[in-house]
Formats: sequence, C-alpha cells, structure tokens
Amino acid sequence: MAMEILGENAQRAAKCEVKFNGETGYEIQDGPYKHVVDFRIYSCTCRSWQLKGIPCAHAITAMHYKNYEVEPYVDHWYRKDTYLKAYSRFIQPLTSMNLWPKSTLLAIEPPVITAMPGRQKKKRRKVVDEPKKKFGKEKPRGKGWD
Repeated sequence: MAMEILGENAQRAAKCEVKFNGETGYEIQDGPYKHVVDFRIYSCTCRSWQLKGIPCAHAITAMHYKNYEVEPYVDHWYRKDTYLKAYSRFIQPLTSMNLWPKSTLLAIEPPVITAMPGRQKKKRRKVVDEPKKKFGKEKPRGKGWD
C-alpha cells in the first residue's frame, strides 16, 4: 500500500517545479500553490508527509532535485522488517467464558434513566411503513366551517 501511494506521488511530482530555499528547505511550485519542504524535520506545508509518514509529491520533487533516494524517507512503520517483527509472535487463545472464575462482586447494572430537561416532543412518531403524507385535501376545522 505504501509503495502504491509512493508511486502515485512520484507521478504527481513530475508536474511540480523546484525553487531552492536555503540549505535544507525547498520551495515547490505545484500549479497555483507553493509548498515548502524541509528535510531536517521531514515536513512539507501540505502536511501529507507528516500525517501519513510517506513523502508527498512535493518532497519527492525536492528529493529528485537533490538526487536523494526516496525509500529511506518513508516512515519505519511501512517497512517489511517492522511488519515481520509485529507479527512474529503468536497470540495464545483464551479459555471459554464458561471456565472463567465466578466473581463475588455485584453484577453491573445499567444506569437509571432520568428525564432530560426541556420540553418533551408532542409530535407522534410514525411507523416505518406508514405514509408520510395524506392524499387529498382535508377540510379545515373550526367555527363556521362545518
């Protein structure tokens, strides 16, 4: 998944223009928008690199300009060795709930329902299959209309 996103960002990077902005900072022109990439703190002003941990198109543009490799800048969570380390141990199954020791504490009861402050609704709640609107006109009721 990370390699797919990296590939998409690399394609978008071809449309960006690099402008040098200091020793480690680069100003990247992406259409009408400008973004600043800083390699020291692994950041871009579009914030995609910080949020995902995968270099955005602007960062990749600056990396290609400096002839840097892109893979070392991908966060370690997306690397194969981290994945293998996370899943190297097995989760042992637990016994059935019937075999758990019985608790001597009182059972947890649901909270008491209290009336909320404010005026209660007067509109009747309709059944799901009940029509929303009545057909035809209804005579107004009141004095003189009988």
